[in-house]
Amino acid sequence: MKASAREKKTLYAGIVIAAAILIYYAATELSPSGGESLADKVAKQENLLRRQRELVGREDFYKKQIEDAENGLEKIQTRLLPGNNAGNAATELQRVIDGFAERSGVVIMNKSPRPERKVADSDSLTKISVQVGLDCLIEDLVEFLVAINNYDKFLKVEEITIRTQAATAQRQMVITRPLNMVISGYISVPPPEPAAKPGESLVQTTLRQGR
Repeated sequence: MKASAREKKTLYAGIVIAAAILIYYAATELSPSGGESLADKVAKQENLLRRQRELVGREDFYKKQIEDAENGLEKIQTRLLPGNNAGNAATELQRVIDGFAERSGVVIMNKSPRPERKVADSDSLTKISVQVGLDCLIEDLVEFLVAINNYDKFLKVEEITIRTQAATAQRQMVITRPLNMVISGYISVPPPEPAAKPGESLVQTTLRQGR
């Protein structure tokens, strides 16, 4: 049975509409739409996936970097004076210096703590210093300095003033008393909590400070 002219017109119209729909679909998906084509979208997703794979591939590297930094920090912490109180640390430092002097034959004529000072470029390190006046022979002074250098905590001789004179009878070089020296150690003091703005929670304050 042949299609009538009317049926043919209806069929042709349907074909035209279907073709128009396909053309519109292709135009919206494959041609720029909002400034971005399907190819651009695919390329963007591929780039994103590649970056994610690179990050995952470097995860072990970043973990190792963090672990090394943490281990280094722990080693530094073990060489600080105990506690985080400056007064107690100064007392401990004087006790340690007394021990060095007793073992090396150095006589401490006077000693006094200096005001603690924050270390530049550090949020937590504080320097603890003690000034001492010593009476000793050169040999005893060398032994005293060696004891400071070999101590398991990090100590530093920051200032030293030595004046000597010959002692003919003993054939030794005698240090004119007193020999003045400043010896320093370090403690870790947690930084103060950031001040909160009115109506701001502690979490918001911490985030604002970048901590």
